[in-house]
Amino acid sequence: MSNAFTKHPKEVGLSYSGHFIFAWSVVFKLMKAVICCSVHSVFPFMFTHTTSRIVKGLNDQIEDRKHEA
Repeated sequence: MSNAFTKHPKEVGLSYSGHFIFAWSVVFKLMKAVICCSVHSVFPFMFTHTTSRIVKGLNDQIEDRKHEA
């Protein structure tokens, strides 16, 4: 059963706890993007590039992790 919890983290070069921390950091960044995008939908002059910047940064961060693994 432990393999179910450790297989993917090992494949990406992380421990279970390292994967947990990384995944939650992604969650918080996505939550920020959702909030900014929601505000932007009502007030288009606010957060004009914030969501795009967050998503691009996450993509870059995940791609970098792939190369490190």
